[in-house]
Amino acid sequence: MSKARACLSSPAKRVRKKTKKDPDAPKHPMSAFLYYLTSERPRLAEHLSDMSIGQQTKIIAKQWKTLDESDRAPWEKLAKHDKDRYARERREYHGEDRHTKTVVAPNQ
Repeated sequence: MSKARACLSSPAKRVRKKTKKDPDAPKHPMSAFLYYLTSERPRLAEHLSDMSIGQQTKIIAKQWKTLDESDRAPWEKLAKHDKDRYARERREYHGEDRHTKTVVAPNQ
């Protein structure tokens, strides 16, 4: 197949402009796993300093998967508080909470 024919058959890709983020916008909440990761990584890094951060994260992820609900509870609690913080800050940032309005279905 010639180059000209290959160019005609492939769709043109659109170039999207990257939108700039508002530095005053609220930061997204952290998950329970991320709280666990930030508490466990320094301890693990002392013992396995020769491993990359990605490899350390894989080990911590395996540990997280083996935890039962009672062991995960402290980090789940932190994540819930952070999620509430984000919701509150988002409402303050955007003004009225547009996403929690209920839509009433018409009577049939």
